Amino acid sequence: MENTEGFYKNDSGTLLYGPNFVLNVNYELRKETKSDYTYPIDGWYWFDSEDDARNYFGDNLVEINNT
Repeated sequence: MENTEGFYKNDSGTLLYGPNFVLNVNYELRKETKSDYTYPIDGWYWFDSEDDARNYFGDNLVEINNT
């Protein structure tokens, strides 16, 4: 079974995915400190699986884009 935990964001219907981190000029989200954040952060959430993310955002999302 594939591990799909990570950071997910619904970007206008496209599911973005960062398995270990998300880097931005304004913030850094890292797997090691995922429990320290107050979500959402710029639309990013931590989910234990892709299925959990799709259930939260809705099933009508297009394919994942890895960030």
